[in-house]
Parts: sequence; structure tokens; C-alpha cells
Amino acid sequence: MTGGPITVAGVTVEPGERRDLAPSASESYTGDRTTLPLAAINGAEDGPRMFLTAAVHGDELNGIEICRQLLDRFDPAALNGAVVVVPIVNVLGVQIGSRYLPDRRDLNRSFPGSHTGSMAARISRLVTDEVIDGSDLGIDLHTAANHRTNVPQVRVAAGDEVATAHAVTFGAPFVLTAKLRPGSLRSVASDLGVPVLTFEGGQPLRFDEDVIDVAVAGTLRVMQRLGMIDDAPPPAHDAPMVLAESRWLRADRGGLLELHCGIGDRIEAGQPLWTTTSPLGAERASVSAEEDGYVIGATTLPLVQPGQALLHVALPGNRLPAEDDPTEEEDEDPDDLNGD
Repeated sequence: MTGGPITVAGVTVEPGERRDLAPSASESYTGDRTTLPLAAINGAEDGPRMFLTAAVHGDELNGIEICRQLLDRFDPAALNGAVVVVPIVNVLGVQIGSRYLPDRRDLNRSFPGSHTGSMAARISRLVTDEVIDGSDLGIDLHTAANHRTNVPQVRVAAGDEVATAHAVTFGAPFVLTAKLRPGSLRSVASDLGVPVLTFEGGQPLRFDEDVIDVAVAGTLRVMQRLGMIDDAPPPAHDAPMVLAESRWLRADRGGLLELHCGIGDRIEAGQPLWTTTSPLGAERASVSAEEDGYVIGATTLPLVQPGQALLHVALPGNRLPAEDDPTEEEDEDPDDLNGD
């Protein structure tokens, strides 16, 4: 909870004030400072402290626009509590359109970081100290990995009743419990006692207006639930489907891909999921669902290889994931060994 002035990156923000800051996170090869753009909005009245982060992976751009639209709506005079917004965490990855930092490190496996470590460690340490620590709740904004798309969904840690309740209020079509990955923003926040909602939606390297609308409205609903604002959009659909397990389904054969379902679809055991056809059309292979579930993510590639992840399916029920279940934290690329 906040009351009175707050301090972010060494700068004092008074009640009813917004300060736009650019603390130094690291340096480039030429010695130029690498700064982290952030906005600190301290409401005129006491209330919770929340953070919003986006573009932890540099090719996941929807969150940047989500933050921009929300910043346009935040009025310090009408806010109870404080919000710290970091629209671009992986500033160097965004500049080159890459999921990773220039040294190929995954920033979302580098938390809590170190002030004297790698570039990833230094950025992570800055975010941990100045943004995450001391917050009451966080919302971390992501998209699918490269060559994939996600239906809007919120991921929370299993057993985190506070985060789950906020995720349901958020109002995306699906809420999925996903294990915490060591070194991720969400895992470190959990260690600090800060529940985090990880929003996933859309594709990398583009803005998806429908996904952005879901996240903007959902964030405002959560803030209203926290008592930070008075008004928020009503839910646009039925209550979210809360699911406890997911897995990637992979191609048995390579070839030209024809998907028989789309993201957000409910599938039933025995239902055809996809067909692969050789380039000359002589060989065809079809795959059907082995169990009921919901498609929460899918490849966007028309050509596939054997073993390639094609559909991300969430399963009903409360079964615990198997040890080799490739449920993804912050939707790392299941075909990219650098993602682990």
C-alpha cells in the first residue's frame, strides 16, 4: 500500500503527480547509456501499488501499445494508490526486433539479476529493485513466441488464490495455472510476495487491436477491483475458463500444414486437428485429438517439420502436469533451446 510520496529510481513522486523517468540500466558497445523508460504515477489518495511491464521479450510488442493506452487514461488526481509502468523492459531487443538481448540472453531467465553482472542481469536488477519490490500486484504483458499466436489468456502460479481471483476479474477468455520458471520475472516477484498476472495474447512483431483491447479493459477491471479507480469496462463475454494444465501437440510428419481448428476453439477427443501433405501431394497424414481441451495457441507457419510444435492445448480438470509436460512460462518458444 502507498500513502504519501513514493520513490522510484531515486526520484521522489509526490501524491497527485506523474514523473516520466529514464534510469540507466547498462551501456552499449560505444559507451552510450542504455536507459529504461518508465512512468511513475502516484495517486492523490492512498491505495495499492501496482506495476505494469511489457516487452520483456523484445519482439513482443502488443504490451507497448497496451501501456501507452493505459497511460493516457491514468489521472493522478483520480487515482487511489500508485502505478509504475515500464512499456519496454528489453530496450535493446526491441531496437533490433529480437526476443533476446544482443548477447542472446533471455531477459526473462535473468531475474533478479545483479548490478555488476551481464546486461541482462543489470536490467533485471533495476526492474526487481525499482518496479517489482514493494508492489502489491503486477501485470506482465506478453505475446506468443516467434511464428505463433495466442488467444488472450492470463497465467498465474498454481495455488495463488489472490492472483487467480484478479485473473478472473481481468476477463480474458482463459485463465491458466502455469509453473514458475527459475529466473523469470513472475518467479522473482513470487519470492518477494508480489502476485503477478502474466497476460498472453497475439503474435510477435505486430499490434493486434483486439488483443490490446482485451488487455486494456482487463487491467482497468483489476484496478477497479483493487479500489484504485472508480470505473472500468464491464466484461465483454462469459466468465473465463480456468484451466490447470496445458501441453504442446507436435507434428508427426513434415509437409504443408492444414489446421482444422483455430485458437480459442474447444476440441473433443477424436476430432481432426491437422493434416500434413507432401509438396507433391502424394503423402498425407492426419492427426486427431486424443482428449478434450481448448486451443490457446497455434503455429502460424504453413510448412512444418516432424516434431514441430503446432497447437498449444489447455486441458480441463485439475491434473498436475507431468514432469516432461512442456507447459510454457511467458510462452517461451518450445522449439528453441535458448528459451530454457
